[in-house]
Amino acid sequence: MTQDMHQQPLVLVLGGTGKAGRRIAARLTGRGVPVRIGARAAAPAFDWNDPATWREVLHGVQNVFISYAPDIAVPGAAQAVAEFTRQAAAQGA
Repeated sequence: MTQDMHQQPLVLVLGGTGKAGRRIAARLTGRGVPVRIGARAAAPAFDWNDPATWREVLHGVQNVFISYAPDIAVPGAAQAVAEFTRQAAAQGA
């Protein structure tokens, strides 16, 4: 068997520098799961308010943990999450 057959899928943790996201990212990493942090200060950068950043951060990702700051109840949040998940699915996540 090759190493690729044992490769864990890449997980994108949106809000990975925040309180919950940081803990989830740490636990996944501790289990050997490759993690990409989704945050404005990460590389590649991710910003809910800039859909142009979404495509690159989703590249190669198979799973996504979604956290929306400040809260999913703010105007436009549900629409942004819906559009992001459509794009994520179209890219194979």
